[in-house]
Amino acid sequence: MKRSLLVLIFLTVSILSAQENTIFFSQALNVHIPKYIQDVEQAISSNKKDTITHLFNDLVRHSLVGTYFDDFNSNSLGKKNLPFSKFEKPVLLITYSPWSIPSKGEMPALNELAKEYGDQIDIVLLFWSDQKTARKKAKDYHHKIKIRYVDDQDNKNTQIIRNLKHSLGLPLIFSVSSNEMVVNIEKRLVNKLDQTIENCYTKNIELYKNSILRLLSNEDALSATP
Repeated sequence: MKRSLLVLIFLTVSILSAQENTIFFSQALNVHIPKYIQDVEQAISSNKKDTITHLFNDLVRHSLVGTYFDDFNSNSLGKKNLPFSKFEKPVLLITYSPWSIPSKGEMPALNELAKEYGDQIDIVLLFWSDQKTARKKAKDYHHKIKIRYVDDQDNKNTQIIRNLKHSLGLPLIFSVSSNEMVVNIEKRLVNKLDQTIENCYTKNIELYKNSILRLLSNEDALSATP
């Protein structure tokens, strides 16, 4: 009885300690984003494009990976308001702004990967738009791809929504584990007029497949953790 009580106390302390050490994505971003923006603006004024890329990668690698994704609500195509925490599998979350369009080859690449990996992960496209726009976009994607949208007229403009939409600039790819830990954040490919659709398709397949395999590898590690 005494031994069982000691074990229970130890487990309780361990859980509380883990909870206290949890850092959320929005918390980490709020701490590091002012310096990041300052450095990026300086790199832009000096026309140092490579430095901008380095700053983004450095921010992600050292400050954001390993944090925990804040829960937030988005709408399904049926206008049902759903929390992000409802996804039980690892999530590849791809954000789209109203003015952004998929790069050449991105859509068929995602559709192909959804067929292959759609039972292991959730591929979620999040549009910053209204229901009508999201419904129109959804017609081009495989049925295993989840379409969500956040309408500025409906949402409460929470901190996590502001961060996802504005803080890191371009529409992005968020790799989030089943326990809602940020595994990686990447920039989507941009359109280049001098590249063929076939070449762009290959690059998108490579980008997204690497992200998916990284997510699955992380899930294997989680499963192996006692």
